Amino acid sequence: MKVLILSSSTGAGHDSCAYAVKEVFDNYSEHCEVVETLNYMSKFVAKVVTNGHTVMYRHFATVFKIGYAFLDNHSSSYKKGSLTNRLLSVGSKKLAEYINKNGYDMVVCTHPFSTVMLSSAIEKYNLMVKTAFVATDYTCAPTVDAENLDVYFVPDNAIINTFIKYGINEKKIVPSGIPVKQMFYNSVSKSKAKEQMGIGANSIHLLVMCGSMGCGPIKKIVASISKDLPKNIEVTVVCGTNKKLRKNLDRKYSLNKKIHIKGFVNNMSEVMDSADLYLTKPGGLSVSEARLKNLPMLFINAVAGCEEYNRRHFVGMKTAVCGDNVKDLSEKCMTLLNNTNQIDEMRKIFENENKMNAAEQIRKELLKLNGEKAKLNGEKA
Repeated sequence: MKVLILSSSTGAGHDSCAYAVKEVFDNYSEHCEVVETLNYMSKFVAKVVTNGHTVMYRHFATVFKIGYAFLDNHSSSYKKGSLTNRLLSVGSKKLAEYINKNGYDMVVCTHPFSTVMLSSAIEKYNLMVKTAFVATDYTCAPTVDAENLDVYFVPDNAIINTFIKYGINEKKIVPSGIPVKQMFYNSVSKSKAKEQMGIGANSIHLLVMCGSMGCGPIKKIVASISKDLPKNIEVTVVCGTNKKLRKNLDRKYSLNKKIHIKGFVNNMSEVMDSADLYLTKPGGLSVSEARLKNLPMLFINAVAGCEEYNRRHFVGMKTAVCGDNVKDLSEKCMTLLNNTNQIDEMRKIFENENKMNAAEQIRKELLKLNGEKAKLNGEKA
């Protein structure tokens, strides 16, 4: 089976999900490729959309929230014949040619844009491929009801009814979990992880990260938390790709031994293992990684849209709390860090969950869909 994954770099979550699925196929020496969907329109359009999304996401969260809410309430904006649908379908011919040329059997979408372009390619050019969509948030994307794919992978059983309400046949829905890199399924002890991170053995460790792009009021939050930081609490701030944020925080806290500033990190699994509390925005991949690590969360309401549903899901599970503003966040953060019993209760809820290996589950379902059940008993290469 040859698998093509259509992703989009409008935020790292969709790409991260795509490469998490690819990682498992690679482990079995099976052909799987990830491509940027927008490049089938043009590299210029891809750059404009991606950069525009980054700017909007980092600096104009309110506008982003309003835009998502509109699409959420007007899913017809993506249906056949709509302006948005026609725009996203522009690259369907190039996509169809690429799929046919390379003989792909399966096309998987990790971004709603991809589903629109793929559906257009299938309809216009009679593509004979199996199709799938992988949700990267704990809700149903506004575009999903505009398309008709073969299978829909959702975060967990609690989300199934949401997809059914959008008109998706229940038989097509598979509660797989959100795919994350395999390293998050492996853990080291908290004491060892703290040692690796340079955190004191007896310190309570707060991890602060606001997505790969380092958006949200991180500077204000760290400034507020650092004012009266108890001796037994240390803070690690991961700035991701936001070089300006890292430079600013490095300059301000370089002499503070209890505050550790990092840029983009490749060992996020170990970083999470070392943490006692995770102050973050509720991005789909971030919360899924924390879920595997049994790591309690405190949410920054930095970006709304689909992340609002993620927030509700984990707050409802009582594995996370949310602050309305910087002052509220700081107060709740200190309350939790000084009351580890509540953190322990949140962690236990995670520990009692039956967690699936999402990417492995998706591979198995795709093999079944492609009529390759015999491979399910095969050995890894």
